[in-house]
This record gives sequence, structure tokens and C-alpha cells, in this order.
Amino acid sequence: MSSSSSQIDIEKAPVTMEKAVSLPGVTVSESRSQPIQEIYADSEFVTLGGYTYRRTQLLTALGIDEHREQHTPVVKKLANPVPLGLASFSICCLVLSLINANVRGVTSNQFVISMYMLFGGAIELFAGLLCFVIGDTFSMTVFSSFGGFWLSYGLDFVPSMAAISEYDKDPNMLNNVIGFYLAAWCVFTFLMLMCCLKSAWGLFLLLFFLDFTFLMLCIGNFINDNNCKMAGGYFGILASVCGFYMLYCCVSSKENSYVPLRAIMMPN
Repeated sequence: MSSSSSQIDIEKAPVTMEKAVSLPGVTVSESRSQPIQEIYADSEFVTLGGYTYRRTQLLTALGIDEHREQHTPVVKKLANPVPLGLASFSICCLVLSLINANVRGVTSNQFVISMYMLFGGAIELFAGLLCFVIGDTFSMTVFSSFGGFWLSYGLDFVPSMAAISEYDKDPNMLNNVIGFYLAAWCVFTFLMLMCCLKSAWGLFLLLFFLDFTFLMLCIGNFINDNNCKMAGGYFGILASVCGFYMLYCCVSSKENSYVPLRAIMMPN
């Protein structure tokens, strides 16, 4: 008989214990010529060895509780840190922009330095680190970076740091240094703006107005023009309004508000 026909005969032959492959640690004491029986089961019946049993009765006879509750691991749901970052940024941006716009004649930041450093800096940096925990790379980068911005901006106005007093003899150099500082943040904000072209309109407009805020403040410091700085303040107010809108969209829902808002997404 050829090897091919032999292979076909073996495949057609019933499977017996003599042809079964021995497993490690398993010893077959005697050979049996009876074929191995198949087990068929559905939701109601179980067929075993040519006999059909009711599934419930068979499980009861075997001492198995079919309705026993399976242990399900409890997965803790983490809170969304994005609204915290939006709240921190929007509030500080609104206050700073009102001062830059010289609203009601206010031009000094001295009273709100602590807010810049604690709420704008520490809290927003904390929100960025929480975004790292939930795997949100974009929010982590934005919130952590602007947390550093508020910390550094607030420290510049601390008298003991003497960051501004060093330029008393050359105010023009101080304006240029601040212009460099704001230009760098203008570039960073533009890059983040390009990364949210497929997100919500509120987030896009926030970064759009914020980029113009940095741009106008940067130009205003380079040319020492207070009108440009005031224009930057008004753009900052618009950015903070967009931030408050996104904050409310993230927090409000049908469970906690009668007027929930949904963020309007950009096309595609």
C-alpha cells in the first residue's frame, strides 16, 4: 500500500486508546479498542456516551451550581482631570487679561501673584500629571506646560527674586526679554493649536485666541506699545471665555444639570 493510501486509511479509522498520544505524567494501563465518545451540549441538554441528560440535572448531580455568581474584578473609574486644568487656566487667564487690558485702570499684578503660582501653576501642573495617569498625552503636555508658565510668570513678580529689578537701568532690555519669553509661548501655543484641528471648536478657539494673546503681548513689548498689550488682554479674555465653555461642557450632564451642554466638534 502506498504512503498516501496508508495515510487516508489512518484518517478514516476510528480513534482508539491504542492510537492516543501519551501525555507526560499520564500512563495508560491497558489498551482499549472502544472509540472515544464525543460530548455535545447546548443550553438545555448534554449528550454524553450516547446518553442525553438535562443540563440542569447533570450539573446538580456533579455538584456544580450553574447560577453561582462569578467573581468580577472591580475596576475603579478615575475622574477626568481635564476640567480641573481648564478651570485653573481660564480663571487665571481671565484675571491676567483684565489687567493687561487695563480694565478700570488696573495695571498691577501684585495682588494676584499668589493665584498665578498656586491655582494657575501648582493646580494646573497637578492636572497635567493626572492626565499622564489616564494616558491623555495632549492634555498632559498642555496643562503641565502652562502650569510651568504660571509658576514662572508669578515668580518674576516676587520682589525677593529680583527678576525685574535687575533691569531698572535698562527698561528697553526688560521689554525685549519679556518679548522673547512671550514669543516662545506663542510658538508653543501654535503647535498645540495644530494638534487640535479635529477636536472641539471650544478648544480650538481657546488656543487660537491664546496664540493671538501671546503674539500681541510679544509685539507690544518689543515696540513698547501699550495699545498692543491691551489688544492682547482682550484676546486673552476671549480665550478664557472659551475655556469656561469647555469646562462647563466637560462637567455638566443630565444627572447634575438641567442645562447640560455638549462640546461642538469640528468637521471630520
